[in-house]
This record gives sequence, C-alpha cells and structure tokens, in this order.
Amino acid sequence: AAVYYDSQFHPGILGVVCNPFWLCRRALYKAMRVLGPRLEGHVLDFGCGTGPYRDLLTNTCAYSGLEFDSPQNRQCKKADIFYDGTHIPLEDASVDSILSTQTLEHVPNPERIVEEWARVLRPEGQLLLTVPFMWPEHEMPHDFQRYTTNGMRLLLEKTGFAIVHQERLLCDCRAAAQLFQAWLYDVLRLGARGKIVQIALTTLFFAPISLAATALAALAPQNPNSYLDNVILARRIAP
Repeated sequence: AAVYYDSQFHPGILGVVCNPFWLCRRALYKAMRVLGPRLEGHVLDFGCGTGPYRDLLTNTCAYSGLEFDSPQNRQCKKADIFYDGTHIPLEDASVDSILSTQTLEHVPNPERIVEEWARVLRPEGQLLLTVPFMWPEHEMPHDFQRYTTNGMRLLLEKTGFAIVHQERLLCDCRAAAQLFQAWLYDVLRLGARGKIVQIALTTLFFAPISLAATALAALAPQNPNSYLDNVILARRIAP
C-alpha cells in the first residue's frame, strides 16, 4: 500500500505499474525536485491537497497548506488554512514563498487569486507554479481554464511578477501517450475500481504504453508547441 500511494506523486520506476499517469507525474516530480529547494522561508502551499511535495521544500523554515473551505476539503485535505475562494486570510507580505501545483485551473477567478498571491507574498519573494496546458476536464464542475505559455506569463507579469524560469513538460511523444492513457483511464473507469484491479489493469495496458513512449521520446524530436504542463518560477517585484 505504501508503494502504491507513494507512486502517485513520487513515481519511481516501480510506479509505472501502479500509476496510469506515471509519465506526467514523474515529469512534475522531477521539476519539483529541482525547483522546490529554490523556495525559502515561510511557504504557503496554495491548493495543498495532501501536501505531496512538502518534503522537497528543503530550504524552508515554515509551511502552511491552504485549501478552499468545503466540508469535503476539511475532511480529506491536509490544510492548515481554509479560505473563502476570494480572500486569503493572511496579512500583506506575510509569506516568503508560494507553491501552487495543478490548482489554478480549478479556481473560477484566477486574476483575483494571483492578485492575492502578490499581496501576501513579500517583495522579492518567489512563486513556484505548475498548471496544465493539455489535459482532459477533471474534478468537474470545478475545472475552468487551461493556460498557454504566453497566457500564463501575461497573467503573472501584469500582477507584479517577473518570470525567473519557465519550462514546458513532456514536449514529445510522451504527451500524446499520456493523453491517450487519460482517455483510457476514463473509458475503463479505472478510478472506481479496487486497488488490486487498478494495478493489474495499469500493468497490462498502461505500463507498456508508458515505457514505449519513454523509449521513443529518446529518439524522436521534441515539439515545444505540444506539451502537457507549464512550470514557472517567478519573483514578486518590489513595489
């Protein structure tokens, strides 16, 4: 059980038989492992969920997880702070860094949320943000937008952030393979099945696709126009 749950966000090679989203989750984990230590001081994890990347924040002195206030989130998420969807209940310039992974697409008011990030983040503080570019609708009805590279840059820059680092994840055949697997996941209703059945079906159908796409990606050219996720490290410009 521990290997199964760890493979969902920290997928090593064994995760290929446990996680049908192994390709995208492994790419995200690798990016977070590199960029997570760039965050310092008191970190606010916006949309923290269960805090899957908390252990990668190796240069921080304090951590606060934040989630939208709902009965389900209070029961299932590991948050320290719950907010009303509009106002983050923290003082101005009260955190040193902000982390937000695969969350901004789920808020109906992204411009307002980015303004709140800028408000609670100290000048020169850093924001580490990941958002999907290509991905099926999920967690409905709370899925509102997707972001291009320039769209994400514009949203941040007009709110007082400077882009320090931006990269696209899976700019190769693995993107197409993962999207096909996401379709197959829904068709097979994999999420509604027991863990043993999930692992068996993942081993039988998903793992061969993931491994074949990984091998092919080492030979085939990349295409920066077709990718799965945006990863951005930004700095809050001092007023």
